[in-house]
Formats: sequence, structure tokens, C-alpha cells
Amino acid sequence: MTWFLNPEDFSTCTSWELKHGERLGMVLADSGGRCWKVLAVVDLGVVRPFWERAWRFLMRQSVHRIDQRLVEIDPLVLDQVKERACTSIEANPDDWRDDEAIAGEDGPPREEQEMRDELQEAVRTAQTLPQLINALYREELPG
Repeated sequence: MTWFLNPEDFSTCTSWELKHGERLGMVLADSGGRCWKVLAVVDLGVVRPFWERAWRFLMRQSVHRIDQRLVEIDPLVLDQVKERACTSIEANPDDWRDDEAIAGEDGPPREEQEMRDELQEAVRTAQTLPQLINALYREELPG
């Protein structure tokens, strides 16, 4: 699961994401419940200022402008999006772990499963898509 803040964020990705097909097959949902599936991703080339491109090339994380072919699919209600998020948390625990909290770097050590349960509870209590994103990614989006 991921989110895009703006069109620039949506129309770019890293070379790693391109190589591993991170966007291909992705289901997109907007705050109104409309959904699309990504059928194809076309690399339009490396973007960003010269020095950032050079640095990112050395780190093997170039940022690429992409074009995506989408097809609209059946809408999802918020409860379905929340269930998908909870399924993702359980299926991919390493993507959601907080190593610092588990190690006790900012207080007493925390149990990994307890933290995943808390995250899922925050997802289930979200009343809007921005609240869901805030719960998953510790953002502060309005709404």
C-alpha cells in the first residue's frame, strides 16, 4: 500500500520501483471511492536537476517520469479499502515494522504484533481516506 500526494508524486517513481514492477497491477482508489487498475507503466526517462540525478545514479535510485495506462474498475467503499490495508499489514509485516520502537530506542521496547494490532485498529477506526493514510503513514493530511 502506498499513497500519492500530488500528480508529480504519481507520475514519477524510482528505478527500483520500475525494475520490480511496483506499480504494475496496483489498484488506485480516490477519496470518492472510484478505482483504477494500473495495466502498464512506460518509462519516460530520468528527471530531476543534474546534481540530484548524478547522486541518485550513484545510489542506483534514479527518479523516472512515467506514464501509466489505467482502466477503471468497480468502486471500493472505505471499509473495503480498510480491509485491504489490514490484509497488507498481516501479509507483509516487514513493510510495517518500526525497528526503533521494537528496539526501545524511544522508550520501552514494544512487541511487534502488538504494534501491528494497534495499526490495524487505527486503520479500522478511520472515517475517511485521509484518516486512513494518516494512520498508516503517520501523516497529518486534513480530512
